[in-house]
Amino acid sequence: MTTCTWLSRRHAGRLILGLILIVGFSVVASTLATTSVAPRAAADPLADKRAEAAQLVQRIQQLGQQEDALSEQYDQATITLAAAQQRVDQATQQLASDQRALATARSSLTNEAVNAYVSGGDQTAEAASDALPLGSINQSLVRDEYLGDLTSTQTDVIDQYHLATLKTSDDRNQLKVALGAAQDQQAALAQDRQAVQASAVAVQNTLNSVNGQIATLVAQIQLQQQQAAAAAARQRLAAQQAAAAQAAAAQQALAAQQANSGLAVTTANSGSSSGGGSTGSTSATPVVATGSLQARAIAFAESRLGDPYVWGAAGPSTFDCSGLVMWSYAQAGYSLPHYSGSQYADTIHIPLADVQPGDLVFPADPGEHVAMYIGGGNIIEAPYTGADVHIVPLGGWFVYASRVP
Repeated sequence: MTTCTWLSRRHAGRLILGLILIVGFSVVASTLATTSVAPRAAADPLADKRAEAAQLVQRIQQLGQQEDALSEQYDQATITLAAAQQRVDQATQQLASDQRALATARSSLTNEAVNAYVSGGDQTAEAASDALPLGSINQSLVRDEYLGDLTSTQTDVIDQYHLATLKTSDDRNQLKVALGAAQDQQAALAQDRQAVQASAVAVQNTLNSVNGQIATLVAQIQLQQQQAAAAAARQRLAAQQAAAAQAAAAQQALAAQQANSGLAVTTANSGSSSGGGSTGSTSATPVVATGSLQARAIAFAESRLGDPYVWGAAGPSTFDCSGLVMWSYAQAGYSLPHYSGSQYADTIHIPLADVQPGDLVFPADPGEHVAMYIGGGNIIEAPYTGADVHIVPLGGWFVYASRVP
């Protein structure tokens, strides 16, 4: 073989080796690409569904906050309606009193007129008949004049009663109009609440459907992972068995070689393993001033954890947001109104940064919601329909704070 022929064969061998490496690298790259793309494609639907579920949860919370704000407005409308009804009742009683006084005055005037006509009128008529020849005509004229003078004062009194009755009747009618407006407002708030609840139910149903789809996708992914893990385990087992077989064959060959050479061979295997760990637990005990009004209110509020939110409720086992605060402080010995806006107005305003356990926290509109700060960055609240009294972190929704004196 000449040198040129050998070089040509060597060059060709290098070319073939290079092609093999290129093809092998392409296959490996294609396999890696397929392996990396498949999980991403499988994870995308799950990520999309989880993002959709998160948006639905946020929407449910927004609807819940809207419903709670309507509940507070409903509480305020209830107070307004009760006051309007009381004013109408008072006006009705005054009207009845005026009407009785008017009837009494009229009856008194009639009786006095009759008495004057019967007694005083006859004496005047007799005096007039002695002085005038036309006795019967003059008697009638004098009698009429006498009666007119006699009743003029009482007629003025009757007119005053009549005007008072008319005014009271007008006032009552105006109060009835105000009462009707308060009733309409309360009914409108109730309708708005029903609409919000219907929207929340629809969103919750959608969330349930999405959660079901997520559960299906997760089950599918878990099944794929289990199948992949099983296949990998089978491959590892096969590789271990092959390695064990090779090791056994090598040991047999070595033993045969040593037997042939007359050498004693001892084989020792040793292994040790050690491991240790320690577990620890820390417990944080919240520091709350015992015995104070605020501490007692917090304790009563926490005793209602898990109780359901109910529109307009104020205990002892169902609550809206202001109802929970009112009930808790009432049990502790302090009275607050059943309306978050009034609770903010009736307490001492403080910066949110200075909030302490037992203080009340409110959103930008204090008439929409109220919660009680319990320390450690947490609040206790009755949030909205479908949720229970719970403890959650103090969120950015709250911007105002106040302290019960």
